[in-house]
Amino acid sequence: MKLQRFRVVLALFASVMAVGLAACTVTRNWQYPPDPPGTLLNVKGAKTLPVTVAVLPLRDLRGANVERGSWRMAFPLVPYAVNSFDRPETVQDPEGVPLIHMNPSRDFAMAIANELRHAGIFSRVALAESLSTKPDLVLSGTIRSTNWRRSYTTYGLGPIGPLFWILGAPMGKATNTVAMDLQLTPANDPSRLVWQFTMDFEDSHLFGVYYGQERSVENYANAVQETLKPAISNLVKIATEHPELLRPDSATGVSMTQSH
Repeated sequence: MKLQRFRVVLALFASVMAVGLAACTVTRNWQYPPDPPGTLLNVKGAKTLPVTVAVLPLRDLRGANVERGSWRMAFPLVPYAVNSFDRPETVQDPEGVPLIHMNPSRDFAMAIANELRHAGIFSRVALAESLSTKPDLVLSGTIRSTNWRRSYTTYGLGPIGPLFWILGAPMGKATNTVAMDLQLTPANDPSRLVWQFTMDFEDSHLFGVYYGQERSVENYANAVQETLKPAISNLVKIATEHPELLRPDSATGVSMTQSH
């Protein structure tokens, strides 16, 4: 009799889990600027420097960790369980469904080029393969993290906990992280830094059966834009106050670190 009850409880847990995780069945192609609102940063330079910039695809130095711990929620007294992906775009089965289609190395570089053009700091900004002539400066960079983490909870109730999800209680918390380093160097002297900027951004939100699931998937374009905001703002400030620092023959480099 006890065994039969246990099987019924497990079947109920599996059914409720399936309902909850079915809300994750969304696939999103990379879209930048993020939609909504679908606009670039509201950061504009006061002057345009007669400098052309080529943006290279970013180097990818992310880890390759995949942690799948959501199964631990089936056990009573377990407060939470974690699924974590260093490269979310490569995980085809985060909870039985596709996740997001993006190529961070190229897509993030295109986002940078779009934001720089919109800011109007330089006379021309383009991806490296789009330039027919040699640029004055080259913008390169490194992606250090795009970690996607979901912390689930069944409130320590094991198989019974997901029933509270159906009633609207949070399933857990999702965290998107983006960490990048950018630098500008003269095209004729790649060893000399004109400008460099280090950025770390993290966004967390609760999600449940009826809310927050798609935000977990869509949030990378938003996270990239938020990550870039201090860097673009810094370049605008330099171009306005000390434009000589952003010229290819500048003898002094600028280095900044920003976390938010």
